[in-house]
Amino acid sequence: VTYMKMQWAGVIPAMTTGFKPDYSVDHALVAKHAGWLIDNGCSGIVALGSLGESATLKFDEKVAVLKTLVTTLKGKAPVVAGIASLSTQEGVELAKAAQNVGCSGLMVLPPYVYSSDWREMKSHVQPVIRATKLSCMLYNNPVSYKTDFLPEQIKELAAANSNLEAVKESSADVR
Repeated sequence: VTYMKMQWAGVIPAMTTGFKPDYSVDHALVAKHAGWLIDNGCSGIVALGSLGESATLKFDEKVAVLKTLVTTLKGKAPVVAGIASLSTQEGVELAKAAQNVGCSGLMVLPPYVYSSDWREMKSHVQPVIRATKLSCMLYNNPVSYKTDFLPEQIKELAAANSNLEAVKESSADVR
């Protein structure tokens, strides 16, 4: 698999996941939407974010969505895989699967049900970040995830993980 170098620049929207009336993923719609976004100036795609059904899709469905996007974009733009899971082990496995299908980066989220202290959050996100050599973006969204990555914690993670290169900051705190 050939990977595009991840450039955290431009507009890289987190896209929704389309479904058919029977609740299966509509891969044709996902592909069409991604192509439209890139053709209209976006510099990459983030899949499987909070509104991309990361909490509701099965593991194999997530991998299939990533494969659809990588195949559709054919190196025209990078695909970033949202890595959200209840367990660290599943997050690590999804990160590896994302790399295997050709994703260029990962958007790493805390577990979407649990809120905890820094020690526990670090114990979850760091193995996911370290699961691959892919460039990573940490998603800080305390409103939705009840976990707030503070600047000093992000600095600590970045110092220990050279592939942590970006933060999606949604805390509503400009600090």
